[in-house]
Amino acid sequence: MNFAYPGLLYGLLLGLIPIIVYYLMRFRALRVPWGADYILERALARRRRKLYLDQIILLALRALVVMALVTAFARPQSRTAHGTETGGEVLRILLVDGSYSMLAGEGSQSRRDTAVEAMRGLVSSWTRGEQWSLYMLDSHPRWIVDRASVVNASQSLAILNALEYEECAVSIASGLEAVLAHEAGQSREIYIFTDDQATNWKGADSVIAEIDDNTRLFWINPTLEDHRNLAVTDLQLGHERVLRGYPFSVYAQVQNFSVESVRDADLTFLANGAMIGSERVSLPPGQNARVRMELRLDELGPQVITARLSRDALTVDNAMSAGVEVVDSVSLLVLRDAERTDKFETSAGFLGLIARVLAGGAGKEAQGPLRVTEHAEPGCDLSLLMAYDAVVLDGGRTLTPALAETLRQYVVENGGGLILAMDDTVDLPVWCQQLGPAQLLPALPVRVHNEPIAGDAFRRLSRSGFDLPGLRDLETDADGDITQLQFFTWVEFESPIPGTGVLARFSDGSPYAMQYRFDRGSVLVLAAGLSSRNNNLLVRETVYPFLVHLFVEAASSGQYTRRVGLHEPVRLLVKGDPPPIAVQFGLEGQEPVLATLTPHAQGTYVEYTAGADRSGPASLLVLRETSRERVWIGVQGERSDSDLTSIPADYRTRLTERFHLTEVASAKELSEALASSGQGVERYAWVLMAVLLFGMGEMLMGLRFV
Repeated sequence: MNFAYPGLLYGLLLGLIPIIVYYLMRFRALRVPWGADYILERALARRRRKLYLDQIILLALRALVVMALVTAFARPQSRTAHGTETGGEVLRILLVDGSYSMLAGEGSQSRRDTAVEAMRGLVSSWTRGEQWSLYMLDSHPRWIVDRASVVNASQSLAILNALEYEECAVSIASGLEAVLAHEAGQSREIYIFTDDQATNWKGADSVIAEIDDNTRLFWINPTLEDHRNLAVTDLQLGHERVLRGYPFSVYAQVQNFSVESVRDADLTFLANGAMIGSERVSLPPGQNARVRMELRLDELGPQVITARLSRDALTVDNAMSAGVEVVDSVSLLVLRDAERTDKFETSAGFLGLIARVLAGGAGKEAQGPLRVTEHAEPGCDLSLLMAYDAVVLDGGRTLTPALAETLRQYVVENGGGLILAMDDTVDLPVWCQQLGPAQLLPALPVRVHNEPIAGDAFRRLSRSGFDLPGLRDLETDADGDITQLQFFTWVEFESPIPGTGVLARFSDGSPYAMQYRFDRGSVLVLAAGLSSRNNNLLVRETVYPFLVHLFVEAASSGQYTRRVGLHEPVRLLVKGDPPPIAVQFGLEGQEPVLATLTPHAQGTYVEYTAGADRSGPASLLVLRETSRERVWIGVQGERSDSDLTSIPADYRTRLTERFHLTEVASAKELSEALASSGQGVERYAWVLMAVLLFGMGEMLMGLRFV
């Protein structure tokens, strides 16, 4: 038996007070003689021995009441042979896993629910004055409670109820290092509330720390019957801006994190919460698959696309979302010199033909999904460029320092999309000199290959290796055989600058289309021209969807991304009148918060710097005086906590031996383990019961003398 406050045991000497009072009162007794005194003396003589015994019992009960009260204040605790030999105060430490894997479980009882139930039962058993600490393992491991005294159970339980679980991977090893270094050398009981996830326990067996006889560790590991878990790890749209009624593809990446095969899992695709298609997914252990779904959206404006799996062991990683903007058309401005009137001297003629074909083969004034405008005037100011989604520059326009500066402002400062189509008439030294310093060349061109048309020397496009999701349909000839396109004039480049994406390649692996994206705005460089001179772009219908994808991608850069990671800033440029009076950022299931508004040359710049702390559909609600608009954002995490594979049996044995772990699966088992080992079992209530019994006995004995 040990005591939390052994110094109070000196108060046991107070048990002498009833004895001292008894004898002091006995010596001060006043004897008064009276007539019948001899009769009383004879009666007392017959009962003297029995009365003496009653007085001794009454005196002992009074002393025991005092001593039991002192013992209760000293807080008696049961200990086993592994307990502290020196006694003293015991510090309780809770190490809590705050990752999403704790949400695994079938039905309404998840691992977190079981752990919380055990924590509540444990904390409720502590009484006023107990010392405890709580270390939370999440994206920012920290001490939530650092050696605090228990005031009452309700206050401690309120702390537990406020714990939140995050989409992150945790390290039990680092958590053990922190708690084992906390108040080392003191009597401690450490309670680890986590699952047996192998990824979280990595390296825990090599934690260097002194496990002395004063420290006992309990591992509350809730049972999980089924460890099979699928997760949607990525959702990519063909583009973040798509044409209304025009087909585009959605690609969902699904991974099987379990050691067992999963067959015929339902993967459902939704647009704004409405189901638009589904696929069946079967995966071997540890494998992943990319599932494609072709969509057409007929409603203009911002929308959200979601890929969702059927229910399994861990449901929080079964869905992934991405935001998309649906528009009527993409507008291109083709720059050319006034004297360049031949249809093969600039891209204007060929792009105009594509626009008419997409509009149904009508006349030049037809309004289709691609709208092409020529500009042949010498002047070219920024306000003109800002009226278009993307600008095309090729050898048909003489590049001047003034034009280069205007293009820089259009792209870098105002979020425009610039398409550089390198043909055989491009003056490479001038382009390098003017566009390079303006940050408009992702890779410097070094030479032009100009071969005779219809000869044997040419470049074909590759059918694989597309970094742009919108072009992946070409891998399966869904939009025609892209390898039939031949280029007899092409440009070679130096290595691109970091951050440049190669959207399409020639068959020899060299880049055909490269894109460098700013926060808003991008530069798309094509290694062959769009003038239809020295290529056979006109001979295959597959060129139409191919180029439309490139143009839509260039136009998509005009908006801030609608697909962000965890804790990434969420940004939006709001245009139009009246300006917004407030913008709220909202994540499904959480209270909305206000975003920051800043005046901008093109409207109002909106930013929520904290970002989202978990995956799912989020939105920016734009509030104006007369209207409101919701812009959808897809938050996508890395699924670093989806692998529920248990630690191997031999590793579990090493952990148990290394830390002398007592492993339990529920609140009931924890209570039984504490009761059987005596670790941390308070005897406070039993001592108070003894005080009550001694007090009642003293009362009853006192009545015998009345």
